[in-house]
Amino acid sequence: MTIHRPIRRLGSITLFVALLGSHSLLLAHAQTLGADQPKLAGPLSVARAVQTGLRENLMLRAARADVAAAAAETRVAKSQTRPQVSANTYLSYGDFSNILNTAPSVAPTNYLNVPSQGFADQNVTLMAPLYTSGRLSNLVRAASLRERAVTQDVGGVQADTGLRIKEAYYRALLTGEVIKVAQSRVDADIELVRNAQALFTAGKGLEASVRRVEAERADADRALTTARNNQAKALLDLKAAMGVQLGSDITLADALTFAPPSGDLAKQLADAAQTRPELLASRSRVQAAEAQTRSVRGSQGPQVAGMAMADGFTSHPLGTREGYTVGIVISLPLLDGGQRRAETALARAHAERADAERRDLELRIANEVTQAWLDVGTAAENYRSAQTGLQSAQASYDVTALRVQNQKGILVEQLDALAAVVQARGSVAQALYDHALAVARLQRAVGRPE
Repeated sequence: MTIHRPIRRLGSITLFVALLGSHSLLLAHAQTLGADQPKLAGPLSVARAVQTGLRENLMLRAARADVAAAAAETRVAKSQTRPQVSANTYLSYGDFSNILNTAPSVAPTNYLNVPSQGFADQNVTLMAPLYTSGRLSNLVRAASLRERAVTQDVGGVQADTGLRIKEAYYRALLTGEVIKVAQSRVDADIELVRNAQALFTAGKGLEASVRRVEAERADADRALTTARNNQAKALLDLKAAMGVQLGSDITLADALTFAPPSGDLAKQLADAAQTRPELLASRSRVQAAEAQTRSVRGSQGPQVAGMAMADGFTSHPLGTREGYTVGIVISLPLLDGGQRRAETALARAHAERADAERRDLELRIANEVTQAWLDVGTAAENYRSAQTGLQSAQASYDVTALRVQNQKGILVEQLDALAAVVQARGSVAQALYDHALAVARLQRAVGRPE
């Protein structure tokens, strides 16, 4: 009696080909978005993936634009410490003398008493700060420290980008291992179907056994198709994290390996205190707030400026004249309704808030590093357990397969043993992924982008 195999295999192949066609079509449409990003091809290591992301990631470009803006703010603050010159032209006519001043936003400000009737004046005014009780110097220092903080924030974005790329890369490696496990299951099921059918044809087996292993084979095909789909999506996530075109034809050059970090928890905490970008930025913001407080406090002291003005005018009653004036202006605020005192209190409160945020951040970073270190240790133990489990499951399967081959065991036992091996292999791959990810998160907690 001949057993005809069902066409489930052909159906699964047809479905997989259709999925591949749909996937290619989706990629073709996706390439029209982000077409201005670079396109990669060939083998890609995790180190190169991180380097590419640190160069091409769009959020990093946005963070670097913030640095450029902060640098411009620093230049604005420094400009106030340098001489300023304005050219002013006055043209007036009236039946009464009056006082005119420069147009808004032009510095230094110039005031001129214009006579009645027609009047024309051209002057150049110079003003240079000589002494500001520390107001301007601390204003520049505060702006420079804020610029440094924004620059250090870029390090945090780099660390986040590096972690995101590593997560995507390791997930793509995991899906590759899952595909290998699923393929080994399919290969084993093919052999089981062949053996079951041979036994049934020889009159030594049951048709139910053939149907049972065919069902197992169909489920293995489904798992393999799903694994391939998951790998395609993981690769898309990796390309997006790097900031390259989704149509890039890349292959993963690395593999999931067990590589514990060096040092101990104390070293990781010490490194985080010295290298974590967010903490460095927070410290810079504390210093900037303190400098801002000193700048506001300096506005309460004497303000000394040197001035010079060259002037030429013509008018009907006064005729035409040219001249110049030089001098020093010393100003001291006497009564402002408590404005400067309130501004100083406001700046001091901001400084206290910045310091509290820094201390809270130090505590949170210590917590992150400690938890990440615990996760690394847990992942290492789970990997060792998964290795032991795989060895036991493989040994059990070998014995069971031999018993079934010698007709001392039943097919269901071999299927159960095969399922245990497949699960154990998946557990090892998952454990390697968990450990690699835990190490990457530890590096992020410490503040290392690579």
